[in-house]
Amino acid sequence: QFQASNSHKGPYEFEKIQHVQEFNEHGGPIWCMKFSSCGRLLATAGQDKVLRIWIIKNAFTFFQDMRTKYNAEKVSPTPSQESLVSHNSTESSNLAAFENISSEEASKYIFMPKPFCTYSGHTSDLLDVSWSKNYFILSSSMDKTVRLWHISRKECLCCFQH
Repeated sequence: QFQASNSHKGPYEFEKIQHVQEFNEHGGPIWCMKFSSCGRLLATAGQDKVLRIWIIKNAFTFFQDMRTKYNAEKVSPTPSQESLVSHNSTESSNLAAFENISSEEASKYIFMPKPFCTYSGHTSDLLDVSWSKNYFILSSSMDKTVRLWHISRKECLCCFQH
């Protein structure tokens, strides 16, 4: 954790900053990054029109269990449940990617090596994201839309024109 002095308004100078991990999944620049209110999820978005949700290593089980619980509460398969099953392939690819990394390198990682969720639907660059405290995400794009997502679901919940 980094602490900044309360007496200064900025710019802040941090000491002991080090490069720990890169996010290489994006095709092009990342225009915005925002942590969830709990600080365990990070949303990244940019030129490639895709919203990606990254998860801190030690929180992976918690959010995977949340996703599984949501899936188990459904009585009959629905399109959203079927798309949620495709989320589970992320779990195996995430764990496989993590196992292929040397233990020394893996111990330095803060986030899982692959995104927990990947959301597509915008037709232009994403410029901003916003989290709710119960893990809903809004993404806004140059395509003049705002899309609503939730980490337990694979598809867009609602699309607003602006």
